[in-house]
Amino acid sequence: MEDHTTLTDIIRARISEAGKITFADFMNLSLHHPGYGYYSSPGVKIGKRGDYYTSPVVHQVFGEIILKQIIEMWNISGGMVFTIVEMGAGDGTLCLDMLNFAKREYSDFFNNLKYIIIEESEYMKGLQKARLHNAGLLNHNILWTDYSDPLFTTGVNGCFLSNELIDAFPVHIIEKRGGELKEVFVSYKDNSFIEVLDSPSTPELIRYFIRPGIVLEDGQRAEVNLKALEWMRWVARSIRKGFAITVDYGYPAEELYASHRKSGTLLCYYKHRVIENPYINIGEQDITSHVDFSTLIKVGEGEGMMTLGLTDQMHFLFGLGIGEIIESIGSRADTETEALKQRLLIKNLIMPGRMGEVYKILIQQKGFDKISVLSGLKRNPF
Repeated sequence: MEDHTTLTDIIRARISEAGKITFADFMNLSLHHPGYGYYSSPGVKIGKRGDYYTSPVVHQVFGEIILKQIIEMWNISGGMVFTIVEMGAGDGTLCLDMLNFAKREYSDFFNNLKYIIIEESEYMKGLQKARLHNAGLLNHNILWTDYSDPLFTTGVNGCFLSNELIDAFPVHIIEKRGGELKEVFVSYKDNSFIEVLDSPSTPELIRYFIRPGIVLEDGQRAEVNLKALEWMRWVARSIRKGFAITVDYGYPAEELYASHRKSGTLLCYYKHRVIENPYINIGEQDITSHVDFSTLIKVGEGEGMMTLGLTDQMHFLFGLGIGEIIESIGSRADTETEALKQRLLIKNLIMPGRMGEVYKILIQQKGFDKISVLSGLKRNPF
């Protein structure tokens, strides 16, 4: 018989068993359920026909500049065999652009490179493999694995890279009521998902705000990404000698949890429209929240990581030569119309108030005796 089960049915059954579930559990099922979750199910997510844009799909120059920064890291590391570990590689565009650029411009690095992709979605993994196969790159020392792989226990020499990964981790939602921190749970009533406030599901949610001294105002909501902390610890422990580049949208804690963000930062994206209601389009819309970079930095430092800098995408790209690339477009394009098109696309990556300012780049290192000087951080605004 044909299976008419929906993701809504699955979440309702989970709620029926437990009475209510945390918003983090709801978000995890909505995005990552292996059969029906947003990232697991077939369908275009990224680009014009999808729900949102990412920097790699805007223009290939983004991946090329990320690779230039990684080449610096490789040289600092001594030019040895180097591993890139990309976590959550989306449709494979960033990987493809970096490998193509390395093969074309940095053959020594390309020949010493191992590329590991950690991807939980089988659907996305299929897209990545198809894209690399079509480019003739599938057999170039590329490995797909998961976080439990024993190779990470012994430690990796290289760079751990993520682009818009953490914002899709499931978050707990906290709301301050009557001077107390309550957690938002999800239940189901009258054919609709409803929110229920109750005591936090774990004391870690209370400690999360105590450590940095963050005090929410009464009625204020905030997201807590506990999975991001586990992930940061795993990254730090998996690096023997190397770097971590984390690209995402977010703020330092004091800005992220400022009183003017009374409703938090949780948003959904559906066909390039911003949706504030996470309880509709179940499994068909992206759900995201901004990243708390301060806590990532503290967790990393607690695991032996050295923070090299936190910058925005605009300053990062300018530090690595995007200005010169824009200027040189005219000499490389076939027509002035094509040159103008390319310049406008690239400028989307550095626009203040948009991608250039909203996206942040955190760079950390481990296993070095001194702080590494990187071009991407030389114009650091923070």
